[in-house]
Amino acid sequence: MAQATSSSRNITIPAHLRASKIIAYIMYVWVFIGIVALGLRLFLLAFSASVTAPFVEFVYRTSAQYLEPFRGIFPPRQLGETGYFDVAALFAIIMYLLLAWGFSALITYVQSRIDKEAALQQEELALAAANKRVRRSASTSRS
Repeated sequence: MAQATSSSRNITIPAHLRASKIIAYIMYVWVFIGIVALGLRLFLLAFSASVTAPFVEFVYRTSAQYLEPFRGIFPPRQLGETGYFDVAALFAIIMYLLLAWGFSALITYVQSRIDKEAALQQEELALAAANKRVRRSASTSRS
């Protein structure tokens, strides 16, 4: 990133890059919440947690929204007498991890574009300052 000097105050990052980075971070957090909810769902189903418990109900309700696109792909497998292994939830976790990886790559790409833009502007500011000094020294040497 650019150093905090008086000339760096004139560096402005394009709005579309800032907005892209914010949106990518929001989507990354959304995906991460889904991965955690689905992971908790897998654990609670495997150990047959009581659906009447408020926390379990919250986890099932939250994870159901993330699981919806993958529901019905794989049937759940019974574990022991009362537990279940939700293969669709595991598949959803894998897909969301890939999506999170994509958002991470997007954030890295946008940040590199921001850094390039800041470096370009810093270079332009330094060149303008050098030109100003040259003009000043040329005008004082003529006098």
